[in-house]
Amino acid sequence: MSGPVEPPAVSPGVPPVVLRVPGSGARAAILPARGCTCVSAVLEGPLGPRDVLWAPEGFAEGAGRPSAGGIPILCPFPGRLASTTVSFGGRDFTLAAGDGQGRPIHGLVHDRPWRVVQRSEDRLVARFRLAVDAPAALDTWPADFELTAAWTLSRARLDLELDLLPLGAMPAALGLHPYHPLPVVPGADPAACELELPATLWQPQERLLPVGEPRPVAGFGGSTGPRLAFPGRTRLGGMTLDDPFTGLIGDASAEGGVVARLVDPASGAGIEARWDAVFAACVLFTPPHRRAVCIEPCTVLPGQAGFPEQSGWKVLGAGEHLRARYSVSAV
Repeated sequence: MSGPVEPPAVSPGVPPVVLRVPGSGARAAILPARGCTCVSAVLEGPLGPRDVLWAPEGFAEGAGRPSAGGIPILCPFPGRLASTTVSFGGRDFTLAAGDGQGRPIHGLVHDRPWRVVQRSEDRLVARFRLAVDAPAALDTWPADFELTAAWTLSRARLDLELDLLPLGAMPAALGLHPYHPLPVVPGADPAACELELPATLWQPQERLLPVGEPRPVAGFGGSTGPRLAFPGRTRLGGMTLDDPFTGLIGDASAEGGVVARLVDPASGAGIEARWDAVFAACVLFTPPHRRAVCIEPCTVLPGQAGFPEQSGWKVLGAGEHLRARYSVSAV
């Protein structure tokens, strides 16, 4: 434990914190009371200011699932776990089912209040501690932990820095679940939008859990299914995805990190996401409503049984850190 337990400084129902850049149209709305999710980000691009995120109506007021819009933060595990019971250090821990198929999903922080620890006009820093902000869940994970999120807004970009600090030995992972609007530009053809992801491998699944080893992207969908042009661009029209991808190719312009793009080919306008190489996997998800596509960087391949190191899991001791950076831009 790191000092006395303090009561949460925020509670459900607190309105969004709105960040702004003076002299520009840029603004971002963040919900400390709902997982520190960024619910909207209006950024300046070549065609003017536009929102690079999507969320359902009423999401900022608490409607819908906490993972249904914006950029939910996922920790200490992104996506699904294979079972509600996990074993670590000779002990068993029981997590709540949440994916509709009897399995835990999206971690312990995205649906709970966080505490604001620093705020300025264009920056928000908030913190979640399991023992403080979700004490009833403390026995569901091998150790207490703190997660700090720092959102920083500029004219054309929104940056996020994550810092996970375990307060005891535990398996550790991070993920994000960004929803980007389809179409990219209002009035454009959503089916014509193209997605660029520098992935060379995809992970076969059964019941949305990984099966076997990752395979080359060229074999995605079998002999008759939809084809993917990754690491180039793929037209999204007709695609139904809820699939993990690995073998991500780093980009020199992102200091070895990964760059993904969603592009409207008619106007050339796009949305660009960048993330650190510690995010070794990316899940692509097309929600049934087809008003958005999710490009979800994860530090682990979701859905594993146990915490295999080869899938990206890290076992950290008290005082060690797992840090990651992400940004989204209008281009």
